[in-house]
Amino acid sequence: MFSTIRRSSPRGHRRGVALAAAVLLFLVPACSTAGTEGGSSGETDAAAVAAAQERLAPLVIPVSDTKIQVDTPLTQRPPAGKRVEVIRYNNSASAVYDQPMKDAGAALGWSVNVAAIDATDPQSIPNAMIRAVSQKVDYIVITSSSIQAAGAGMDAAKKAGVPVFFGAGLDEPQGEVNGLYGNTMRTTTKLAVFGLLDKMIVESGGTGSALLVSAPDFPILAPIDDQAKKYVADNCSQCTLELLGIPAADLGGDVASTIAAKVRQNPDIKYVVTTFSSLATGLAPGLKSAGLTDVSAYLTGLNEAEVELVRNGTYPAGDLYPVNDYPWLLFDQIARLSVGMDTLQAQHDSTGLQLWTTDSVPDGMTSWDPPNYQEKYKELWQIS
Repeated sequence: MFSTIRRSSPRGHRRGVALAAAVLLFLVPACSTAGTEGGSSGETDAAAVAAAQERLAPLVIPVSDTKIQVDTPLTQRPPAGKRVEVIRYNNSASAVYDQPMKDAGAALGWSVNVAAIDATDPQSIPNAMIRAVSQKVDYIVITSSSIQAAGAGMDAAKKAGVPVFFGAGLDEPQGEVNGLYGNTMRTTTKLAVFGLLDKMIVESGGTGSALLVSAPDFPILAPIDDQAKKYVADNCSQCTLELLGIPAADLGGDVASTIAAKVRQNPDIKYVVTTFSSLATGLAPGLKSAGLTDVSAYLTGLNEAEVELVRNGTYPAGDLYPVNDYPWLLFDQIARLSVGMDTLQAQHDSTGLQLWTTDSVPDGMTSWDPPNYQEKYKELWQIS
């Protein structure tokens, strides 16, 4: 998830000390608040809070200090003229990546076609893959899926020798063995949820009760409920976590009211964590109208409008991915395969993350990417 740690120079050591101090300024006030707002007895779990603070530290470094996830140059410039089919769900959360996908492809001299499919139709991904194979594309990208969900489409691609890459998926790439050659962002959502659960641990003094809201019909989200339950059990013995799954068919409805009704069933819940930001549409006013003014909602994968809602205090915290950098990281894996290199799955398994609070949203920013990310990828690709 984070850049490889390198041995630093004395100047780097001094800079690291300053950075650590900045991180503490972000975390310590939260701990102090938690110390006065712990469980019903007023007690806190100092060890759980301290451990959560340490895990949060990489998520709150200044954007200017972030780096792209990979640093190994390609052995040669990738061949031009490749055709890439990008298959993604037909929703706004997926559409924001369309232009960065095309920009990354254009930098390589490749053509990129984006196919938007019905998120509620289980056959939409296999059918789109079969069409792409018939059109003799060079590579297929599915922005969120699993090998099982891809089904006949994966079989068709494997038979035709068309490498498949996931933008976020469940499976470990095994190349010719399973037809999957890369899985960028495989663990990002899980790590983002864990970060917000750590924020809950800190804010509650290690005694919080939270509700995790997810949509387990989507393959990438299916395992998160169990992973989150285990994470809280392992890291905060006095915390509790309840789960609420929203069926894919209900995502266009009044999810906020469903969440509020679930929280009202358990007045101990003081934190709501969503696995993606669309689940939080109307959530703040929904909680307020239900009289749940003491419940804090943390959002995973903030979009630009939601960053402003964190900035103005509507939501106290959320984390966000590097929207433009992520497609370039994905295309980096494809570029490596195109020149016969290892796709370096370990370095692509997750994007970087930022966790922003009302007190820490950077001035003038509604999104983030590592500085000069495009130039850095072009250098790696031997095209700068």
